[in-house]
Amino acid sequence: MGRPRAFDADRAVGDAAALFAVRGYEGTSVDDLVAATGIHRGSLYKAFGSKRGLHLTALRSHLDHEIHPTTAAIGTLTDPAQALAAAVASFDAGPAAGLLLLAAAERAPHDPEVAAMVAEGVTALEDALRPSHGDAAPQLASTVLGTRLRLRAQPTVHREN
Repeated sequence: MGRPRAFDADRAVGDAAALFAVRGYEGTSVDDLVAATGIHRGSLYKAFGSKRGLHLTALRSHLDHEIHPTTAAIGTLTDPAQALAAAVASFDAGPAAGLLLLAAAERAPHDPEVAAMVAEGVTALEDALRPSHGDAAPQLASTVLGTRLRLRAQPTVHREN
């Protein structure tokens, strides 16, 4: 029987998600993940299989714990202006802000599993905007994501890493 894990897997996934959100998949090394999570390399590989496995786990966690709750809240708003403002203000926010956007741009074109998760997140946003915006929901979802991407591209004094 193996030893029990000596680390909090949820915390490690959150720390990895935050790092991937800032540096992207390609810009994050296994050494960076070891430093950010505090997990030894061997334990990281044993728990997640690979850097890609940790990235997929982090992206899934981001969808389940940030994107889906946010889109569920947006979907309850019936006023079009409120729904759109809430989407722009909160979509893809939190410690892993930008993870979905970076996954869409960097990994989805080359990784079908990442592409499926990105599509899931985008569809959730479209579905959340549909009650308040009808057939315009896909275009508005693209506007929200484009706005988030544009904000990310602006240099700021407070940006980490």
